[in-house]
Amino acid sequence: MNRTDEKRPWDKHYSADRIDIVIDTPILRVLDAGFAPGQQVPWHRHTNVIDHFWVIAGRLRVETQAPDQSFDLGAGGYCAVSPGCEHRVTNIGGDTCHFINLQGFGAYDFIRPGTAEADHER
Repeated sequence: MNRTDEKRPWDKHYSADRIDIVIDTPILRVLDAGFAPGQQVPWHRHTNVIDHFWVIAGRLRVETQAPDQSFDLGAGGYCAVSPGCEHRVTNIGGDTCHFINLQGFGAYDFIRPGTAEADHER
């Protein structure tokens, strides 16, 4: 794994028009993201981090399982996803969705559905 992969582990799971790393520490990550219409972070969960989403412009859908919920967020909208809760994030608008994603506090991981804890990727 090269240094870029370590700093951008999501690149192996999904693509986005733009993801800028604002803060990256062992227990906190802040991302400034731009997703084109239809771009999506697939279903996954995190062991320790809470995913916080703030929409700056556009439309973002955050879906969760157990509990099954769907949050359609516009500019100024916010939601958080608890550790262990499977979720996916999708740009549901016709334009680029600009949002901030704060992930904390704990080590980042990306656990796909049906994957054991020991098989998760950091």
